[in-house]
Amino acid sequence: MKLHHLRNVVAVVERGSLRAGAKHLGLAQPAVSRSIKELEQELGLILFERNKFGMTLTHAGEVFVRRAKAIQAEFARTLEEMEHLKGEDRGLITVGCSSAALIAMVPTIVSKFHVKYPNIRIKLLEGSLPMLETQIRDGLIDLYYGPVTGGFVDPALLIETLFENERMIIGRKDHPLRFATSLQDLVGASWVTTPMAIDSDSEVNSVFAAAGLPAPRIVMQASSAMNLAVIVATSELLAPVPQQWMEIIRATGLMERIPVHEVSKAPRICAVRRANIPLTPASEFLNDLAMRAASTYAYKNRDIA
Repeated sequence: MKLHHLRNVVAVVERGSLRAGAKHLGLAQPAVSRSIKELEQELGLILFERNKFGMTLTHAGEVFVRRAKAIQAEFARTLEEMEHLKGEDRGLITVGCSSAALIAMVPTIVSKFHVKYPNIRIKLLEGSLPMLETQIRDGLIDLYYGPVTGGFVDPALLIETLFENERMIIGRKDHPLRFATSLQDLVGASWVTTPMAIDSDSEVNSVFAAAGLPAPRIVMQASSAMNLAVIVATSELLAPVPQQWMEIIRATGLMERIPVHEVSKAPRICAVRRANIPLTPASEFLNDLAMRAASTYAYKNRDIA
């Protein structure tokens, strides 16, 4: 098995068809098809089911593609580190990030990073740890900054706490419940949640459980901060969000904080990366900047409190 075998399979999967994969690679379609058949013969497994509608991954194919992507990512990092040793910096760092971490930290570190590494691009993927955990473990995401719920453990990942966080309740501007001061006043409301935990409903349920109240009515789940903001701003749904969302509220003017006081704390904000794989020098530098930014943010919040 050679690297071009991995490349060809991944290209076909990512582009959606043999023809599109071959075109993306600049290769003839028969050459890519022959390469995949050679690989299947070598492995003794069928990676694709072929029919008149195209090619569909088998279970073995799904496992292979996951590992192939991880190998490609690590190979790319190796090349980037060799470039660094030659004094030439280029490449890509993929960062998973929650909305809270993005607001609190990222704007302050990107410009500093590019002073030292002007030719390295940072790719941001918004999401929670449950959404991105597999990609982090497989090496497709270099660093993750965001909430980690209590009790989460993964031996393959190194988890470092950056700062403790607070939570608040938000609704659209002029929401009928905007003057509520107690969670009891919100028991009859409808809610939207985000997948901050493996059980996505726990983000809302935990707020009410901590106050000894019955579970609220959850009617929708958002997959991103943008989804959540649009849903809250244009409906009667409420949502629990980290305190950093005050910046979004001020910037848009479309939402407001519901001033209830007995809201439980938000999950701590952490840095997460693979435990036994070293970062490239550029990723190490970016992570160091993130740690400093988090420390500064936590200190300012302590002073305000």
